[in-house]
Amino acid sequence: MRLTSTILLTATLLLGNVLCCGAHNVEGRITCDGYGVADVPVSDGYEIVMTDADGHYAMTSAKRNGYVFYTLPGGYEPEMANGFMPQFWASLDSHDTAVHETHDFTLRRVDNDHHIVIFGADSHLARRNSDRAYFKKGFIASLKDEAQQAGGTPIYSVLLGDLTWDVFWTQNSYDLRDFMADMKSWQYPMPLWPVIGNHDHDPSIPEGDETDFESAELWRQTVCPNYYSFNLGKVHYVVLDDIVYLNEYEEGSSYSPGVAGNRNYRGAINAEQESWLRRDLELVPKTTPVVVCLHIPAWSVTSSFGYYARLDNTYWLCALLSKFDQAHIVSGHTHGNYTVHPAAYPHVTEHNLASLCGTLWWSACLTGKNVCHDGSSAGYSLWRVDNNHLSWKLKSVGNGSDQMRLYDMNTVRSFYRTSNAMREILSEYPSRVNYSSIEDNVVMVNVFAYDQDWRVSICEGDSMLRCQRVCTEDPFHTITYDVPRWNAVGYYTADYATSRSTHLFRAVAATATKPITVRVVDSFGNVYLRSISRPHNYNLNMESQENTIIAGDVNADGEINIADVNLIVDIILSGTLHGCPQILADCNADDEISIADVNSVIDLIIKQ
Repeated sequence: MRLTSTILLTATLLLGNVLCCGAHNVEGRITCDGYGVADVPVSDGYEIVMTDADGHYAMTSAKRNGYVFYTLPGGYEPEMANGFMPQFWASLDSHDTAVHETHDFTLRRVDNDHHIVIFGADSHLARRNSDRAYFKKGFIASLKDEAQQAGGTPIYSVLLGDLTWDVFWTQNSYDLRDFMADMKSWQYPMPLWPVIGNHDHDPSIPEGDETDFESAELWRQTVCPNYYSFNLGKVHYVVLDDIVYLNEYEEGSSYSPGVAGNRNYRGAINAEQESWLRRDLELVPKTTPVVVCLHIPAWSVTSSFGYYARLDNTYWLCALLSKFDQAHIVSGHTHGNYTVHPAAYPHVTEHNLASLCGTLWWSACLTGKNVCHDGSSAGYSLWRVDNNHLSWKLKSVGNGSDQMRLYDMNTVRSFYRTSNAMREILSEYPSRVNYSSIEDNVVMVNVFAYDQDWRVSICEGDSMLRCQRVCTEDPFHTITYDVPRWNAVGYYTADYATSRSTHLFRAVAATATKPITVRVVDSFGNVYLRSISRPHNYNLNMESQENTIIAGDVNADGEINIADVNLIVDIILSGTLHGCPQILADCNADDEISIADVNSVIDLIIKQ
């Protein structure tokens, strides 16, 4: 009886503590210039409440996630810690629901209807292969250049997971705390909105019912919430954690220090996030562009260029997003580039980005060339937002706006036939593509960020060639990773090896000597032109032997001037290309040579 009375008294006191605080245990105020900001969603990852006219919010939180965050409204920025960490969230003081606590936030007004967002993925910093040095002089330097070039336009960044590499947290003493310390030391130059990846989960958490939740604890304490949303201008961004971390223990297996299991996982958005995401998106007008940031992609591409769902609940997510006029998913994880337009969800596009680490920093370490297994240069995607209009462009770390790489397959074939290392690799791995038997005079181009509405054209001399998209291996990755790794130790890691790429194009030329010119036109009408002389070397410096041509430079002399106008006029009047590649004379890329091309060049001359 006495025990029952004690329990009832304790329960009454706890209830009284909550009631005396208006039945809320987390509250605060969001202000700008001392004034409250109304109608700002505030959440603990489960509940969502709105600030009142004075900027005040209050909620009854189960305090499970250990944080509270707000959804940044458009036209504002949060306070920044260390110059790059948006303070849109706060760790709770206690997990005790009877403890009342207050967390205030301060905003500042920024006109960000026009803004830039840089998306990067998979840095995999682990204190190995000189990764931190390459990351600093590559991506961090690129970000600083982009911030300078942005001028007065607000610029932000999103890293799409695998900031670190879990197996090396203990082995190399480098975890999320070290990553954040490095970013501070290197003066990361813009606000960073991070996404948790599978390698950002704590591998020391053993298999169990709470493994997924507990393994993200260091992220929640050190980096930010593992799922949240924010608005920049007129665009709504959502960050999700689509890893269900399992870390299953296998009897008889030995694990690295600090690792309790296989570090395995499922790709899925868990039930708590599903519930939260529904409520978050209910607050967003259907005309608002929505950008969802994931680590594991929702979709994958097949060798025949079809798509299949990669997450357990891909269809649920896309059905939810398809209610909006424009929805994008941006993801990483695969270390390759591809874009998906699922036919059943015409308003949804997924952009999967290649890694910043290339081949886990191996190709950079072995050859100084940071290349991904699909042949893409390590890079990032730069998005420009003008109100509700979004455009994007791949940027290669160290190579700026590099969009493609060209191959003279005659020289590739010769290497495959004469290289001892290549013959040994093909013998050991017979499923690899063997270019030693490719037919004469094939040329190929890898268009790193190819999308289905892009146009790729290949000219030999002044003749247009039939161009075909193929799923095959990129030859440059072979000589930047496979061969040097094989030469160094007599093997390579199959998971890192050259993979079949879905953004390669081939054509068969008539000769082995005429120059090749390639034109790529992207979704926004941007024109990219590259050319090579033949035979074109197949070696580590082959990219430096490609020539970049500016659209409008019809005679390819490095300038756009009246000589280019005269050449187009002469081509129109004579009906002869005079050795000029057709795709150069067609400077407005409408697939015909006419007075419109003359006008295009004149406009370019005037704008110079």
